[in-house]
Amino acid sequence: MRTILVADDHPIFREALAGTLKALDERVDVLESGSFGEAVEQIAAGADIDLILLDLRMPGMSGVKGVRSLRVRCPDVPVAVISALADRYVMRECFDAGAVAYIPKSLSRDAIIAAVRTILDGGSYAPTDGMDAGDAAGEEDHVLDDAVRCRFELLTNQQRKVLELMAEGQLNKQIAHVIDVQITTVKAHVSSLLQKLGVSSRTQAVILYQKYRRSLSASNGRDQRT
Repeated sequence: MRTILVADDHPIFREALAGTLKALDERVDVLESGSFGEAVEQIAAGADIDLILLDLRMPGMSGVKGVRSLRVRCPDVPVAVISALADRYVMRECFDAGAVAYIPKSLSRDAIIAAVRTILDGGSYAPTDGMDAGDAAGEEDHVLDDAVRCRFELLTNQQRKVLELMAEGQLNKQIAHVIDVQITTVKAHVSSLLQKLGVSSRTQAVILYQKYRRSLSASNGRDQRT
């Protein structure tokens, strides 16, 4: 018997995927969780899991960091990301974090089954097309998709601090003084955060960061009204 844990907060998709996987083979058992915390609890309870199918956008987790966390908790269990995000950079970061596969939710039922079979047989899977290069600079004002939000979550605490100071108009020399590092370190942080955000200049990074902050404020406002 093989056990697959499906961790996804969208019940309709999760239940449909679970049903598909159960039809894959009579020797396949499926566990379900609607949040990252539930998934961790099932793992901690000692369930004998052969594969984790993990959505990147769930309550209790921050994108790629969730993949890395599960790999630390259960290094012997393969983690495959199944996501609606069609961003090549996010996909590469998932693989770097230890994922064995990146399965877009836009795939057909048969393609998802084929991908899962490949993983259960010890292989890996990545889509060959349908993924965006991830140019975040073209996002409309006040509107950021989940892929861009995920990119911000990839920033380290130090990179986020550098970006905050950039948004305040501070230069590299000033930033180095504030966070007490060498100016070459600041330049390295700037280069890395530009790459992670999918932009080519400090100005684009700051504009995107301002949109991100406004988007978070708008989301928090909606949450408080509900």
